[in-house]
Amino acid sequence: MSRRHAVTMSLISAAIAAAITAAAVLALDRSVEPAPTHSTADIRSEQPPPSLQTPRPRTPAAPQSFAESTAATVDWAAIYEQTVPALVSVVADGSAGSGFFVSQDGHVITNFHVVSGGGSLRVFTQQGNMLDAELIAKDVGNDLALLKVDPKGIEITVPLFADLEETRVGDPVGALGAPFSLPNTLTVGIVSALGRERQNGAQAWEPIRGMIQTDAALNPGNSGGMLIDGRGRVVGIPTQIESNDRTSSGIGFAVSVQTLLRSLPTMLEGRDVERTFLGVTVDGSDGRLKIQDVFCGSSADRADLKAGDTLLSVNDHSTETLDDLVDVLASITPGERITIKVQRGLRRIEVAATAKAWPTNPLRRGCG
Repeated sequence: MSRRHAVTMSLISAAIAAAITAAAVLALDRSVEPAPTHSTADIRSEQPPPSLQTPRPRTPAAPQSFAESTAATVDWAAIYEQTVPALVSVVADGSAGSGFFVSQDGHVITNFHVVSGGGSLRVFTQQGNMLDAELIAKDVGNDLALLKVDPKGIEITVPLFADLEETRVGDPVGALGAPFSLPNTLTVGIVSALGRERQNGAQAWEPIRGMIQTDAALNPGNSGGMLIDGRGRVVGIPTQIESNDRTSSGIGFAVSVQTLLRSLPTMLEGRDVERTFLGVTVDGSDGRLKIQDVFCGSSADRADLKAGDTLLSVNDHSTETLDDLVDVLASITPGERITIKVQRGLRRIEVAATAKAWPTNPLRRGCG
């Protein structure tokens, strides 16, 4: 084989290997297991618990104005000092991740897959405190969990939250967390894409919608931390990566701040967040939501909806787009009665059903 031919074959092999990827959540599991074969398995690696000797940040410095902030000019040192006081490390039985305070009374948000193993939960603060934590509520569909620690005698900083409508592809962002149990790690990049939909890696069938894609390096242990913009505001919660070796490949995903703020009020009341599952697949390519299939045993099945029906409204809220449908279903609590209007041929039909929560496991199709 000629040297030129060997080099060419090596480049082809490298390109093929680079194209093979698999999604993975970012919780750091210290048990040693074979690499998972399914796309959203927990990343597993043997790691020590996070160090208690976390650096003490200096007095927070004011960041540059947003108008002056670009990917090249953001003062990440100032942003770090501003936001790191809110960051914590979260340790559960067999796994570790990140989190941050969302209230002055000791509430901490993290990813559900970080704490889903059960057992004891501990939070490590910036001052080196090791605190017992309690799981208060969860939003499994969006891979979120709310913890509570005793706020007495500890310093609590709550970060600012961004308006996602102001976030653009190309905006600078930084990821704060504890990858591989290295606390207070900052990596920077840009917003690579908005509105991504990803398979949930937290023992749920419901997909996570509206995720932020970033090239800021994310690794096991970043889960539950902060994705911050050039003004030090939280825009998302790092949750997943796309990688063939379960380490950063420059394609990471964060639950958006919009999703967090939609679920947080319910969780702060101590209630789990559940969304209604209508039980249809739809096609909106012609400007209307036409039902393609109906899941057996779902609300749509019980209401006798059929493939070919066009969705007009749910509870008198228009459903012209998929976003319309998702928004109205998010406002309905499972167990409530709902009314659904559809166009079936030349007729408009109104049917009633009882709202059901998203199932844990996939349902069979073909019942409409």
